[in-house]
Amino acid sequence: MYSFAQEHYPVKGKIENVKNEAVGMAAIQIYKVGADELLDEVFANEDGSFEIPDLEDGSYRLVITEFGYKQSVTIAEVKGGELILDKIVLETAPTETIELKGAFVRADVSQYRNEIDKRVVEVGNDLVSAGATAAQVLNNIPSVNVDQQTGQLSLRGNENVKIFIDGKPSSLSAAQVLKQIPSNQIKSIEIITNPSAKYEADGKSGIINIIMIKGKKKGYNVALNTGYEQGKRSRFNNSLTANINTGSFNFFGNYSYNKRPNEFHGYLDNFDTKRRQAIDILNKDENQAAKFGFDWFINDKTALTVYTNQWFGKGAGEIGSDIRETDTNILHPNAAIFDGDWKSQDYSLNFKRDFDKADHNIILDAFFSQSKNTDLRNMINTYPTDQVFYEDRDDKTDNIRINLDYTNQIKDGGKIEAGLQFRRQKNDNTLLTDRRVNIEGTIIDPSTNFDFTRDFFSAYVNYGQKFGKFGMQLGLRAEQFKDKGDYFYNNGVGSIKNDKLDFFPSAFLTYDVTEKGQVLLNYSRRIDRPGIDQLSPVAEWSTPMITSIGNPNLRPEYTDNFEVGFLQRLGKNTITANAFYRIVKDNIFRNVLVDEKDREKFIQNYENYDKVNAYGFELSFNLVPTKWWSSNISGDYTFNTMVVKRLDANDNPYTQEIDANRLTARMSNTFKVSKAISLQHFFMYQGKFRFIQGEMQDMWRMDLGARYTFMDGKASLSARVSDIFRTFYGRLEMTDPARGYGNFRWEAQTLNIGFTYNFGGKVRSRAEAQQNKAENSGGGVGF
Repeated sequence: MYSFAQEHYPVKGKIENVKNEAVGMAAIQIYKVGADELLDEVFANEDGSFEIPDLEDGSYRLVITEFGYKQSVTIAEVKGGELILDKIVLETAPTETIELKGAFVRADVSQYRNEIDKRVVEVGNDLVSAGATAAQVLNNIPSVNVDQQTGQLSLRGNENVKIFIDGKPSSLSAAQVLKQIPSNQIKSIEIITNPSAKYEADGKSGIINIIMIKGKKKGYNVALNTGYEQGKRSRFNNSLTANINTGSFNFFGNYSYNKRPNEFHGYLDNFDTKRRQAIDILNKDENQAAKFGFDWFINDKTALTVYTNQWFGKGAGEIGSDIRETDTNILHPNAAIFDGDWKSQDYSLNFKRDFDKADHNIILDAFFSQSKNTDLRNMINTYPTDQVFYEDRDDKTDNIRINLDYTNQIKDGGKIEAGLQFRRQKNDNTLLTDRRVNIEGTIIDPSTNFDFTRDFFSAYVNYGQKFGKFGMQLGLRAEQFKDKGDYFYNNGVGSIKNDKLDFFPSAFLTYDVTEKGQVLLNYSRRIDRPGIDQLSPVAEWSTPMITSIGNPNLRPEYTDNFEVGFLQRLGKNTITANAFYRIVKDNIFRNVLVDEKDREKFIQNYENYDKVNAYGFELSFNLVPTKWWSSNISGDYTFNTMVVKRLDANDNPYTQEIDANRLTARMSNTFKVSKAISLQHFFMYQGKFRFIQGEMQDMWRMDLGARYTFMDGKASLSARVSDIFRTFYGRLEMTDPARGYGNFRWEAQTLNIGFTYNFGGKVRSRAEAQQNKAENSGGGVGF
């Protein structure tokens, strides 16, 4: 007879070096013999011991990796009980290493690890992120900031950063994506501050890649998450993640539903015009997201992955923008009611073929996404004149990407990476309104239509090799882009046309100072081409006093990035330091101007700086003082010198230099009270920083979280209080184009309670069933 549900057994072992010294924190990856699918990953304790629980009978390949040592492979045969392996001895890395590797650092309780070209933040055990959105999670990460008012993302003090989901862009805007993704659907976040030539050249400050959870474990596995958050309003989030792995096929999927109404309140005083504009927003956000797909392991060397992301969202609410004359105290009510929805679909296909030797493969990746956003607003204004009108905005976006990548590890040589890519971004942006504007006696209809298409043709090559303690990787990327845009605006027409070929080199150098220490030096050339929201003459949003609009005449900006870094491992503790320097030509920035048609109003648009010189420092400590306490302390400082060419009141040109700096510090402490109970404390400080219009004042916050795990680790209950002292809010002192002061508050103080439950079991594949049937008919015994 055979059993449908098989028993599970643990595998234990210990890792040492040739000097019989324990090697702690080594990574042990578990594979089924004959398959490339990663089943699980565990990490050795400080004394080198490790345990792999819940393995079925069978043969497993254990791949042990630790910085400074040669990778080791051990075969474990599991059958009918606990397996104790012989001591695994790691050899010191040889002077000639084929593959260029960076440091891999990750403790049991640490959330961070460093690799040669990126930093990886594991989200799963972050209590202060439980129940939050991706935007709130990113704001907890060193060097990353998310504007709590606009959702604008910045890295190292710069907003020109690209955001990817599972290595691919989304057709939704970054702000929409970050608000829709719940934290419990995020596996990890990759921070790539200086991408190599393998990556697209867009984004001068780098790339942030959000890796979503995708179950891979053998059998069926289900995780349920539900959460309740209380701010000024109640919010709910629920998600389900599941996978069924039969060996040849792995079916995976997740679904989430979030209802997150929120309030925003603020005001902006204009001391010159003696006007105060209040900003009161009630947003009744509600969204759903689903991901479904499968991995097909055709054979030991060939795999196909297909999946789709489906996003659906609704946004309805009210906007109050009352105007008060501060000298007379006269109030002018202004209100808007908005109702909108958005939906987006992503479809991805990935085909990988491995050849006979390791690190020799070819990958075909195809991706298509489309989205449609609608936003209908009814306005009732009493200032500056009585007006009742509507605005209907529609935005349609299509993205196509096809990549072909080839990798070949040359024996006794280096690694070659090469690839080709085609991309297309297509936008249709419209604004319909019955509002009419009188400009110098001419009645203008501000309805607008903007069609825009951008095509990319790219090719790259990278070569990396290590020579003793020195490692290098050199690369070159060529990108040609073609822009074609047509717009109708203010009873006029216009067009945009660009066609240019650019080259983007990159270089990475490493030196292993010690077995546990490494120095990195790298360079890359980057570009930021203005996006649809920056080019479009369609007003992105407007109030009676401020209108935000694009600029069709924007030029691309080019950046030379230089970075030097140092990483030192001291037992379980890690110190990471980085310094960077950027030279930016034609920097794109967001500007605020006085509306010449009405001096009491302002226009927010985009312009090009002449140049920007920026540098910064980052310092991070991953500390494990005791078995029950781990800590991450980090800080980053950025300094920018901006050179702007402007015109004075008499249209005479002059050059203005502006210095801006920002200091941000974060600290996270995790305490293991017991095996089942853990606590977390988080602190963040954001210092003052200048920009072309004025200066934002400093702010800080403190969060506390707790988690209780029960039912043999299958279930957990978590709680979090964010911004305990209500100190995380914005204060602005404006000097240009008018003197003023602003105060802005969002729902930073919240209470979140979450529940997670995981369960799973054995699923037999057809091949297993056939094998068992054959064994039974032949008189054998199946297990």
